[in-house]
Amino acid sequence: MKHTYFYRTMGWKASGIYYDEEGGASALAGEVQVIRREDKWSLQGFMEVLTEQPTRFTNIYTISPTSSNMTLRWESSNPELGTLTGTFEIVGDSIISTYRSKDGVYSGTETLIQIDEKTYYNVGISFRNGIRMSSWTADLTAREDA
Repeated sequence: MKHTYFYRTMGWKASGIYYDEEGGASALAGEVQVIRREDKWSLQGFMEVLTEQPTRFTNIYTISPTSSNMTLRWESSNPELGTLTGTFEIVGDSIISTYRSKDGVYSGTETLIQIDEKTYYNVGISFRNGIRMSSWTADLTAREDA
């Protein structure tokens, strides 16, 4: 099975659980749009924590291939965290991302596990100065119009 996330222009919906720094759980929802071009592509989306006053996290990624077909390099503009840089590593049915902010304050890791062509399971964790800031689990499903 070939990966469809990043490698096809399509939209995805996310639903899952967001955990704050103290482990408190809240529902989350989100959307991602992947736009694929030959030498560079983008991923734009948001994750919204569905609390009484919802909080929305947005990211705009620019993704570029590297000399290895198993590694993609990315840079993201995040209004709360600043510029983040990282890689996506393809490992079998998984896509593993590690990242760090330009100032070194924020870092994290995220894993996408492919269930089938239209479904991924996502788990991630973010740190501020090496201390857990948030984590999440989510199901990503290709949008019907994708």
